[in-house]
Amino acid sequence: MELGEGHRLSEVIEKTIDLPVLPATAQKVLGQMNDPDVSIEKIKKLISADPGLATKILKVANSAFYGGYRNIQNLTQAILRLGLDAVRNIVVATSMKNVYKRFGLAEKLLWEQMIGSALAASIIAKSTRAADAEDAFIGGLLHDVGKVVLNNEFQEDFAKVMERVYNEHIPYSVAESDYFEFTQRPVGASLVKKWGFPESIELLLINFDNEVELAKDHGLSSLVAIVKLSDKLCQKYGVGWRKAHGDEVEFGNLPEVIGIDEDKLEEILEKVQELFKEEIDLY
Repeated sequence: MELGEGHRLSEVIEKTIDLPVLPATAQKVLGQMNDPDVSIEKIKKLISADPGLATKILKVANSAFYGGYRNIQNLTQAILRLGLDAVRNIVVATSMKNVYKRFGLAEKLLWEQMIGSALAASIIAKSTRAADAEDAFIGGLLHDVGKVVLNNEFQEDFAKVMERVYNEHIPYSVAESDYFEFTQRPVGASLVKKWGFPESIELLLINFDNEVELAKDHGLSSLVAIVKLSDKLCQKYGVGWRKAHGDEVEFGNLPEVIGIDEDKLEEILEKVQELFKEEIDLY
């Protein structure tokens, strides 16, 4: 054990209590989504109270990602086009920067990787129908959120972990184990539970690296494979990375697990690359 000695999981999870919460509007939207009687009108009123967020929703609704072939000028139309699940995801995505205690280059890279993974996962899900696209988006966005806690609370150690990942091209889990007695997954699971996300998101994080548990749930296994492939695409195209790694990135058996053949993979790669060029800045 090196610099991470003494970083106990229970103590770190306790620190999530002090982590900046999502903005009030985002919290209210998440709360409404847990109400079986939620309506477009209720969500519209919440979003309308935050002009910046309302503008963001309209921009995303008019983007190519959500089929913006006809210009939309009001929130009701935007919510109808997007659907309530997509609206929830966009609200959370646009609020994520508030979770960081500081926002320098390291935080910018981490945030871009989270958004990039969300967008790529959604494209993969839409192209394969191996999972719901909005489930894939939120899974991609939040599967590494435990890293935000570690970066906030143990900036020096976390920076050393990421330096090894970027410079030595080793898996994050390998570098992490040299500095922490635990992985960032249970930390992230504790955080999404605190934020009031469905239990399915918590289970995604808890079982993300557990092949035995994933083998018991085909749906969860497919979703995890989609998110893992989306991370690979971020690395390939340099989203959340200091540089693109192109053909150095190997996908392993992930396309096969999701049911992607060679032709479909090429189609997905083109879509994701174009999406990264056009849509990342929307968030």
